[in-house]
Amino acid sequence: MIGTALGLTILSSCQSKKTETNKSAEKQQSSKVQTVGVIHPTHQNFTAEVTIAGIANPYQKVTLHSLEKGYVKSVKKDIGNFVKKGEVLAILDNPELFRQKEKLTAQLQAKKSVYDRLNSIQAKTPALTTLQQVEDAKADYESAKAELDAVNDRISFLAVKAPFNGIITKRLLDNGALVQSGLSNPGASAIYEVQQINPIRLTIPLPEVDASTIKNGMGATVSFPSLPGKTFQGKVSRTADALDPESGTMQTEIDIPNANGEIKPGIYAYVTIRISSRDSVLSLPVSAKTFYQDAPFLLIVKNKRVERIPLKEGLSDKDYFEVLNPDVNSDSKIIVDGKNMVQPGDIVEPILKTE
Repeated sequence: MIGTALGLTILSSCQSKKTETNKSAEKQQSSKVQTVGVIHPTHQNFTAEVTIAGIANPYQKVTLHSLEKGYVKSVKKDIGNFVKKGEVLAILDNPELFRQKEKLTAQLQAKKSVYDRLNSIQAKTPALTTLQQVEDAKADYESAKAELDAVNDRISFLAVKAPFNGIITKRLLDNGALVQSGLSNPGASAIYEVQQINPIRLTIPLPEVDASTIKNGMGATVSFPSLPGKTFQGKVSRTADALDPESGTMQTEIDIPNANGEIKPGIYAYVTIRISSRDSVLSLPVSAKTFYQDAPFLLIVKNKRVERIPLKEGLSDKDYFEVLNPDVNSDSKIIVDGKNMVQPGDIVEPILKTE
C-alpha cells in the first residue's frame, strides 16, 4: 500500500511538472508574437502632382549687331539699364555714307530739274520734246531717288535700337571701336545683349512618364530656392510635344509675370503641376508601401497572419498613393510600423494606429 501511494505521488508530481512546462512553453510562444502598427485605407479627395526642377530664362534674348559698318560714336546705354522697344542704345558714324548722301542729293536735284523742265516743255509744246525724252528723264530721276533712299536707310542703321522692352545684360564695345555690318560679315562683333525678363520663361524638362498628362493651360506653382518664402502662380504656356531622344524628356515652358524683376534669369526653380484629381479615392500614406525584389508590395494582416501582396497603384503624390487592389478595402489592416521585423506567414498582434 505504501508503494502504491508512493507511485501515485510520483505520477501526480510528473503530471504537474508537465502541465507547468506546457504552460511555460505556451507563455514563451505567446511572448514571441510581434506587435505591428496597422492602419486602414481611407477615402479622401486625391490630387496627383508632379514636381520638377527647372530654370528661369529670359522671355527673349538677343545679341545685337549693327546693320551697317562704322565706328562707335556714342554709347547711350550700359549694363543694367532698362530700355524700351525702339530706344537708341548706341550711335555709329560712317563719313563715307554721308559723303555719298551729299553726292546723291546733288545728282537727284539735277535730274529732277531736267525731268521737270522736259515735262513742262512736253506739256506746252509737244513738238519740241518727245514723250520718250520725258520718260527717260523721269527714269533717271527715280533711279537717283532710289539710290539716295538706300543711303538714307543705311544711315538710319547707324543708330542701334532696342528690339523689345528689356534690360541690357552685356555691353560688348566701347566708344571708337570699329564695327562691321552684321548683315554682310558673319564674324562681325556684337554691340549689346538685351534680355526681356517680363515675363520670365521658365523651362522644365518633363519626364516621359508625365509627358502625356501635361497640357497647355494647366496651373503651376513655382518656388525658387534663392527667393525663400515666396511662391508664384503660372500656367503651362507651351510644350515641345516631342521627346528629346537623348534625355527622354519633353521641354515645357511656363510664363511668369516679373514686373519688378525679382526673378533673375538663370536661377533654379521647383515647379509643381497638378496633373489630375479625383474625389473619394481609396488611399494609403507612402509609409505603407514596401519593396521586395524592386517591386512595390503591401504587408497586410489577415487572421493575425502577415500576407505580402503586390501593390496596384494609381494616382500618387509626395504623401499618398491610390490603392487599386480589389482585395483591399477600408477595413483592411495594412502594416506601417514593424514592416522590417516580420515576414509573410508570421503571426502578429496588430495595433491600430490613429492619425
